[in-house]
Amino acid sequence: MTKTGAYLRSAEAARRFGVSGKALRLYEAHGLLRAERTLAGWRVYGPEQIARLHQIIALKSFGFPLSRIAELLAGGLPDLATFLELHEGVLRLEAKRVEVALSLLSAARLKLARHGDLSSDDLMNLTKEIAMTEDRKQDLGAAYRAISNKHFTPDDQATLAANGYDGMDKPDTDWAALHEEATRLMQAENPRSPEAMDLARRWMGKVFEATGGDPALTRKMKAAAREANGHPAFTAASGSGNALMDFVSEAYTAAIAAGIMAIPEKAN
Repeated sequence: MTKTGAYLRSAEAARRFGVSGKALRLYEAHGLLRAERTLAGWRVYGPEQIARLHQIIALKSFGFPLSRIAELLAGGLPDLATFLELHEGVLRLEAKRVEVALSLLSAARLKLARHGDLSSDDLMNLTKEIAMTEDRKQDLGAAYRAISNKHFTPDDQATLAANGYDGMDKPDTDWAALHEEATRLMQAENPRSPEAMDLARRWMGKVFEATGGDPALTRKMKAAAREANGHPAFTAASGSGNALMDFVSEAYTAAIAAGIMAIPEKAN
């Protein structure tokens, strides 16, 4: 079969979309993408598959794991609508912080124009308010990258990214909701309660989506999370910690014993 025109070879598609060849193969393994073959055996993607790849990349940018993307592309639009609403809320909060920073800058410029200078307190408060959010992001990003590079190989990181787990690159409303729920349930101090076991089922489901159920990668992810919880940048930004992880782990063990969930086949 001769492919010309809009068809892209695997390497060309990877460059155009900023992904790796391994990511493309993972998309195919999850049934999201289907490569055709040239007479010489090269993998190529036609117009329909290129359009599908646009959809996959867009949905990944919102934090969806590949299993969820498969559901959405199969017609799960109500779920997509709900997620987009949540993501919109996150962006609106960010917009409010930017609006406050702009207001402070405008007030400082006006004061400078009227009085010719700004006091030390004015400058300190302005710098603190404007830089706080960006500094926090940078601190968290640097801390995450250091911990990630320590625990994960490049292939590990490619697998996690392909499965929708991109660390600090974007907010994940699912994880935020799970952390909030776990914090509330932990106050009851009963990890064997039905509510705690159901939480653990959903929590570990998210973990296994990211790791593909690979036991070694799952252990690495747990070790990275425990180290992150002890890092000052993460401690300042999050109310969760290793005590919360221990609570979820105990609830997960109880859920398996109760038959509420099973260990993924790869992790057996």
